[in-house]
Amino acid sequence: MVEHSDPAGPALPIPALPIVDAHVHLYDSTASRHAFLEQKDDMFQALVGDYSALPRQYPLDAYRRESQSCEVKGIICHEFLAQDPVAEMRWMERQADASPIPLAIVALVDFLDPRLEERLETYRALPHVTAVREHLGWDAGNPRRRFATRADLLADTVWRRGLARAGSRGFRCGLEVFGPQLPDLLEVVRLHPGIGFTVAVFGWPLDLTRAGFDRWRADLAELSRCENTRLSISAVETVFGMNWTLNQVRPWLLEAIALFGPGRCMFGSHLPISNLSGGFEPTYAAYRQIAAGFSAGERDLMFRGVAAEWFRVR
Repeated sequence: MVEHSDPAGPALPIPALPIVDAHVHLYDSTASRHAFLEQKDDMFQALVGDYSALPRQYPLDAYRRESQSCEVKGIICHEFLAQDPVAEMRWMERQADASPIPLAIVALVDFLDPRLEERLETYRALPHVTAVREHLGWDAGNPRRRFATRADLLADTVWRRGLARAGSRGFRCGLEVFGPQLPDLLEVVRLHPGIGFTVAVFGWPLDLTRAGFDRWRADLAELSRCENTRLSISAVETVFGMNWTLNQVRPWLLEAIALFGPGRCMFGSHLPISNLSGGFEPTYAAYRQIAAGFSAGERDLMFRGVAAEWFRVR
C-alpha cells in the first residue's frame, strides 16, 4: 500500500495495483547454463545493449522485492536462452511448484528440431508450461540482430508443420519477430486460426521515423484483425533504448492498444533486463500513465486479466 496525501484530511492508503506480469525471466545459471552470461554475446548485446550488469541468478525473491509497489497476482515466466532448454524448464517448474504466486511458463522451441515431438511431449508433462516461443527476429540491415537461421523461415513448409504440432497440443505460440517481418507473421497466423499467437514487444518496430510508424501501424492493424492473437507490451528498452522516455513510448503504445483493444493487450516488466534501463518502477509508472484514460475495467484487463486468461494462470 502507498499513501495519498489529502489536504482536507489524513493520508489515505491507496491499494496496490493488481497485476499479472506478462514478461519476466526467472533463472539460475548454476542450474542451467547461459552462455551469453558467461561471455559477451554480440547478438544479445545488439538486441538489449550493454548487459554486463545482468546477474547470473534472478530468483523469485529478487522479483518480489522489485515489484512491491504492485499486488502481483501472477507471473508469466519466459525461457532465457539456456544451453539446455529442457533442464531450464524443469527448473522453472520446480520454482512454480514452490511459488506463493501463480506462475505460467513459456518454453523455448525450434520448429525445425528433428526431436520436436519429444520436446513438446516433455513440455506437456510440465503442468505450468502453457506456451512456447521461438526467436525469429531477422534484421535485414544488421547481421548482429538475427536470431533466425534464415530470413524466410516463416514460409518453410517443414517449419510450419512443426508449428502445427505445437498448436495441436494446446500451447499458445509466441513467434518473436521484428516489425518488418509482421506481414510474414500475418500469413502464418491466418493459416492457423486454431492456434493462439502472442505478438511480442508490441510488434517490435525497428524504424522509429514517421514513415516507420506508419508502416508498423498498418502491418499491426492487419494482425489485430486476427482474433487468435494477443499483444504483449513489454521490453520497451529494446525498441527505444535504455534512456527511453514516456513521451517516446506513449504514441506507439496507445496506437497498439487502439488497434488490439484493451481486451487483447497485456503489460509486462521484462525484468531483469529492464533493470538495465530503470527497472520495474519507471516501466509500470509509464504503463499507468499511458492507461490512465481507460476505464477501471479496461485497465484491469491490460494489467492483469488478459495475461491471466491467455497463459492460463491458475
